[in-house]
Amino acid sequence: MLSDYQVLVNDMIRDSADRVDAEQLDRAIGLAVIQYGKDRPREVVEDIVSPGGKILDMPQNAIRVTSIEYPVAEFPISRLHSDQWGIYKAPDGEKIILDVHTLMASYVRLTVVRNHILTETDDTIPSVDREAVGSYAAAILFDQMSADTSTDGNPTIAADTVNHQAKPDSFAKRAERLRTRYYDLLGLDPKRVQGASVNVTMPSRSTTGHRRLTHGRHRWWL
Repeated sequence: MLSDYQVLVNDMIRDSADRVDAEQLDRAIGLAVIQYGKDRPREVVEDIVSPGGKILDMPQNAIRVTSIEYPVAEFPISRLHSDQWGIYKAPDGEKIILDVHTLMASYVRLTVVRNHILTETDDTIPSVDREAVGSYAAAILFDQMSADTSTDGNPTIAADTVNHQAKPDSFAKRAERLRTRYYDLLGLDPKRVQGASVNVTMPSRSTTGHRRLTHGRHRWWL
């Protein structure tokens, strides 16, 4: 539950200076839950009533549909192929359009992706991933503390030997370690979303600016 994450994240940051208030803590946990939902989508199986025909209403607040089973509870399982249905954006909301099947007035079983829930009464995050989500929330808070302390100036009193620059650097490093911990616990590569790159070798031109043609040991200049 939410209170469990509040305790966990507070244990991770050890905020003895009271830099983080309750609202900041809850916002960081909320952002961590959103990130976790991107990395570990929550799939839910739901039955909806079909009025018949080839159009179904998109389940309310569903992020996307991943599979459609019709007829329901048959063996082998009767799932529609991905090329037999699609999502259509209508003025009154998204619709599921079937390409081949005409449904009878009956139940249709959908597998949909929904947001994870974390409140005082509901928690859809598996307990094995609790440390990962807490680590990400703590990383967000350390990033904020790093930004906040980066504006601290060095003291003008010679007797005060505190190194103010060490604070933001330390917070930033702790944020980086915790974010790495998050990906390690989930077994994810943080670079997995980076775009692919390719190296292209362009042919050099001759001294006159023209292309070179080569064949075996012979060379022509264009």
